[in-house]
Amino acid sequence: MTVIKAFKEMSDQNDGRIEILTSVGKTTIVNKFKPSATEDKIKELSDYFSTPLPSDYISFLRESNGASLFEHLEYGGENFLYSVQDVIHYNEASDRRIVIANILDDRILIDLDRWSAQDQEYLLLCESSNPVEYSGDFHSNFETWLERFILSQGSKFWYWKTERC
Repeated sequence: MTVIKAFKEMSDQNDGRIEILTSVGKTTIVNKFKPSATEDKIKELSDYFSTPLPSDYISFLRESNGASLFEHLEYGGENFLYSVQDVIHYNEASDRRIVIANILDDRILIDLDRWSAQDQEYLLLCESSNPVEYSGDFHSNFETWLERFILSQGSKFWYWKTERC
């Protein structure tokens, strides 16, 4: 979680404001990290779903109990990593695919069945208003996804197309 921790520290130095380079030039954005989740809140989340959650996701919650990332100063943003309370609010206790973030209408989910089976690529993507049953495989865990999201400066890197030889 070194990229995530460094990004949070960098953002915290200037009230969450940092400059990034976009297709239209330099832009100032705001990152808002919530205070860390208590161990009681983290236990409440695991108890709610009756299963332990991925350790990299728990590490994020210990660093920040939710966040709003890459908000434009004038237009705002729609990149929300949910707090423990939000995850409980937006999911049923019986859900096996739980929504943990909303990135410009795409939902990021943890597949608890994959995680329970020790599959390290347990993260899913559910586009726009599709039901979670139509989620696609991210081929990633939470830490890798979040690091890539930060390094791509808030871009939906999962839609970038490449051709391989």
